[in-house]
Amino acid sequence: MILRAELIWTGRGELIRDGAIRIGNGHVEWVGPFDAMDVAPQAAEDLGHAILLPALINAHTHLDLSHVGRRLARTRSFSSWLKRMARARMVTVFEGHSIRKGIDHVVAGGAVAVGDVSVSGKSAPLLWRHGLVRSVVYCEIYGLDPDGAIRRAARLRHRVEGLLGRPAVRVGISPHAPYSVSPQLFARCVELAEEYALPMAIHTAESDIEVDFLTGGTGELRALLENYGLLPEGWKPPGMTPVQYLDSLGILAMKPTLIHCNYVSQAEAELLARAGCSAVHCPRSNAFFRRTADSLQTLLAAGVNVALGTDSLASNDSLSMLDEMVFLKRVHPELEWRTIFEMATVNGARALGYEQGGMLAQGLPANVAAISLPVSDGEQMEPGALDASSSVLFTMMHGRKFTGRPGVLQEMRAVTA
Repeated sequence: MILRAELIWTGRGELIRDGAIRIGNGHVEWVGPFDAMDVAPQAAEDLGHAILLPALINAHTHLDLSHVGRRLARTRSFSSWLKRMARARMVTVFEGHSIRKGIDHVVAGGAVAVGDVSVSGKSAPLLWRHGLVRSVVYCEIYGLDPDGAIRRAARLRHRVEGLLGRPAVRVGISPHAPYSVSPQLFARCVELAEEYALPMAIHTAESDIEVDFLTGGTGELRALLENYGLLPEGWKPPGMTPVQYLDSLGILAMKPTLIHCNYVSQAEAELLARAGCSAVHCPRSNAFFRRTADSLQTLLAAGVNVALGTDSLASNDSLSMLDEMVFLKRVHPELEWRTIFEMATVNGARALGYEQGGMLAQGLPANVAAISLPVSDGEQMEPGALDASSSVLFTMMHGRKFTGRPGVLQEMRAVTA
């Protein structure tokens, strides 16, 4: 199979104009300019005004919340949203359906791997079964009560060990956030992660109320935790920002993937870069909460590996990484498209622990996103530019094409590496 397109971006470097990819046995055999292939034009499937990218990587989502859809209104109150989320998570009878719906929308949006944070871990075998084999499912855990750390950690261990013993994607753990996990539980998570070499993901510095809570023990997050009886008696704030707190606990030494990182100083970003941590930026989730600022440029300038994620349908309109990239360019017009492509491909692969992922190169799996380019109407556009008129023509996993629309699970069978 030979695919030809106006543009190809392989994962690093310059765009290839009038490029082609030769695919055989589910892997990339060659990629470069079409005229260097020495084949007749009719030998290729010519996609025309389109760009071929490494298949996208959604570095953060919650597939089990895909049933929520657009039922939650946009809000500035993060604590109010947390209360509604707690109620939504209680409806577990639809969890399998929700996960499959999420996978469907992820693939239709151009991605073939996710970093999924899951309470139950049920998405791990489902992702494997549907071919998203380079995904990571982080089993989530909460608990501020130090006396409950041993019990909660034992339940987490049971979940993890159960998944490690069956066909499933890579399993990790997710101590939810600095404001919802006790130092004792963090320590137990580190022990488990070291024992099984598990990757770790943590929601960090997502909101200003998180910073207020950890630095001064005040604000609406404290009120929420007290209202639900989740704040232990005598609890005192660490008096540090989220990043500082994780560093003080030795968590950054584990090189976790830190999700959101909206409130990070330059010094903290430099600390994360030195520690080798990745960050996942979720711009449309920020818009859902009407956040007016983020630390994206600070993180990029410090050299942090920044990936891109959609978060869940509880705080987003879709799980499409194409939609996420287009929106990111809208709110950060100073970013070059190649930077955005990197965030959605190679950076995402690195955040999930796959150093050679997110690229189109000889010998690697033929995982490809074919995306239509916008019509310029005579305007000079940045090469590779996408906009709201762009669409996913197909998502390819190991040489098999799936249409760029919801419903792709009906076409899919297990695709294994």
